[in-house]
Amino acid sequence: MDTIAAISTPVGAGAIAIIRMSGGDAQKIAAQMFSCARLRDFFEAVPGMMYLGTLSAGEYRDKSFAVYFKAPKTYTGEDIVEFHCHGGARLAKEVLAACIRHGARLADKGEFTKRAFVAGKLALSDAEAVIDMINAESGAQLKASYRMMTGALSGEIERFSAQLLDACAALEASFDYPEEMEDESVELTSEAVDGALQKVKALLATARTGALVRNGIDVAIVGVANVGKSSLLNALCGKDRAIVTDIAGTTRDSLEERIEKDGAAINLIDTAGIRRTDDAVEKLGVERSLSAARRADVILFVTQADREITDEEKRILDGLPKDAKIFVVCNKCDLPHPDRDGVAFVSAKTGQGIEELKSAIAALVTDGEVDASGNMVIEERHRDALQRACEALEAARKSLDAGMPTECVALDIRQAYSALGEITGATADEAIIDRVFSKFCVGK
Repeated sequence: MDTIAAISTPVGAGAIAIIRMSGGDAQKIAAQMFSCARLRDFFEAVPGMMYLGTLSAGEYRDKSFAVYFKAPKTYTGEDIVEFHCHGGARLAKEVLAACIRHGARLADKGEFTKRAFVAGKLALSDAEAVIDMINAESGAQLKASYRMMTGALSGEIERFSAQLLDACAALEASFDYPEEMEDESVELTSEAVDGALQKVKALLATARTGALVRNGIDVAIVGVANVGKSSLLNALCGKDRAIVTDIAGTTRDSLEERIEKDGAAINLIDTAGIRRTDDAVEKLGVERSLSAARRADVILFVTQADREITDEEKRILDGLPKDAKIFVVCNKCDLPHPDRDGVAFVSAKTGQGIEELKSAIAALVTDGEVDASGNMVIEERHRDALQRACEALEAARKSLDAGMPTECVALDIRQAYSALGEITGATADEAIIDRVFSKFCVGK
């Protein structure tokens, strides 16, 4: 392969900029650009050791570090050289331009990680975890991404996929010798199908929690007008995000804010008070409130602690989506109020109960489903592939139970194996691979 180069640190001024090269000519190019008193030339560089010297980028110079990583024990499986220079945007561009003048080419998006995948250093799901770690905005997503990047998910899938492949091979061998091998191969296949089906279903059970980890928990704050929804948003955020007045109908559009609690990202959506109105703008706000409630993972239905829930509020509660997690939040609990079961008492004014409410929402992620191995499905692409594998395995199970020809069973198992291989990359076609790496930035 040719030698690629890219700036691997964010664009802009900073303390350090890293320019990375990977390929057979990386060390040769570095030898033309970098000089160091400790080395006659860069071909003498000890792998993994960082050297301080002078980096020449045409008419520009810099005191910088250079480090050489020797193939095959590198990220890409190829020779890699990194220059760590001062972090000026212009300087980094000049160094990159010099690398290209000396024979490298500009790397494509995610090409370093793609080369790692091609070299067998990473499974496709491991590579996806790299970009997830880069983009992680919550502690829960960071932990889940790291676990996936270390190969925990791909390793588990590869293990039971191999058992399916062995079973399929035994079935296909029995086509030629049905009397001698069919009973044994069917027994082996039955065990492999049951084992794989159990593991696939366990992973699929984590997908809902995984989606919340990846995207955050969408929380709609709804209720009738003037019960303190905007005050609650401000209290949950810890700042004055929404305008608060005593005038009913102040909030006419949805306001969104993201917070983090116990490692979980929480996307708060403050909505207009739900009531009958002739005001065209407020009516549109009410419609948006109901739309936000329909999309939300969690609904905070806000009412007042110092009074009973009204008939209008009961009507609204009955009309909320049944698949969402609904918390009835009684605001203004700093006022005298009756005891009530099954509700969350808070005071947006004093802060009472606010942290407990945030923890209860975050628990949907922090106490969420993981399979027995500790893995969690956070990618929609993985969930789709697992669902197709599950359907194929269930079809294989039915065929086995019905005594169908082994050719039919083998076909179902092949489909399951192919779907699972899309996750690890074993059976992924070029379109899937390109789509995965198109999400990356240049330099990773």
